[in-house]
Amino acid sequence: MILTVTLNPIIEHRLHFEEVTQGEANRSDRLSYYAGGKGINVSRQLNRTGVPNLAFTFLGGDHGRRLRAALTAEKINFTAITTKAETRFGSVVIENEANRVTHYFGSSPVITEAEVTEFKAKLEKMMQNCEYVVFSGSSPSPACDDIFAYGLDLASKYDKTSILDTYGTALANAITHEPTILHINRKEAAGWLGTPLKTEDDVIAALNRFRETGVKIAVITDGPGPVFVNHFGFIYKVIPPVINRVDETGSGDAFVAGLVTGLFKDEILSDTLKIATAFGAANAGMIEVCEVSNESAQKLFKLVEVETVGKKLNLMNEMV
Repeated sequence: MILTVTLNPIIEHRLHFEEVTQGEANRSDRLSYYAGGKGINVSRQLNRTGVPNLAFTFLGGDHGRRLRAALTAEKINFTAITTKAETRFGSVVIENEANRVTHYFGSSPVITEAEVTEFKAKLEKMMQNCEYVVFSGSSPSPACDDIFAYGLDLASKYDKTSILDTYGTALANAITHEPTILHINRKEAAGWLGTPLKTEDDVIAALNRFRETGVKIAVITDGPGPVFVNHFGFIYKVIPPVINRVDETGSGDAFVAGLVTGLFKDEILSDTLKIATAFGAANAGMIEVCEVSNESAQKLFKLVEVETVGKKLNLMNEMV
């Protein structure tokens, strides 16, 4: 079973328009509510790949109740710690004619120390019943900044495979706690390192820096650009297929879900990287977030190329 951990979920208020005229009144022809947050996105995609999973998060207030309803409607298995503060709220404007999606995000909730303590206690109990744990997304407030670091220590304690996909303070606090796998995009990697990653050599140097912190497998994605992977010191370059990109939102989460799917199904490394890249690319070609079908991903899987910059590819079970 896969456990996904999301500290800063969001309930999205999605407004659909044929077209939008800036500066004028625009009337939506459809309204929908959508559950969001990086770990929740991973769980949604794992449901579609047939991998059993449980999402763990914070939920509070009216927005939290609406998010609970959205998760239940989607049949995403979840458990949550209730907060006094309202869950984050966002609006998404979808323009059909322009094939354009615009996102607006509300402020993050302030989580109390008592709520964090309760979250950590429940996390330890759930950690013992999973095989893999995915820590995804931002930290909503200072009290939460060390939860991922704490969770990674638990993963080591209970011998679980951990995947870290975060940024900012949460990344700075967690990265030295030795996640099995780090997924980060090129912009976030440059921000953490404090230097631009202009060339392929820069990216490879960044991968090596992440390895020096104790990360076992480091992955840097870059939208439609190549994916670079440091697998126990050996470098791989993955070339995504060329597609008509609609909205990149959630593509990193779809990539992580594909990576976890490969791990869970004991695929060889080359195929796992191709699965992850195919899901990430397919997600970028659609408005929906992490709703890629296995059939859509399989079509792109055949177009993904993996190049070795180090030794020959190893079996995926050698990763963990």
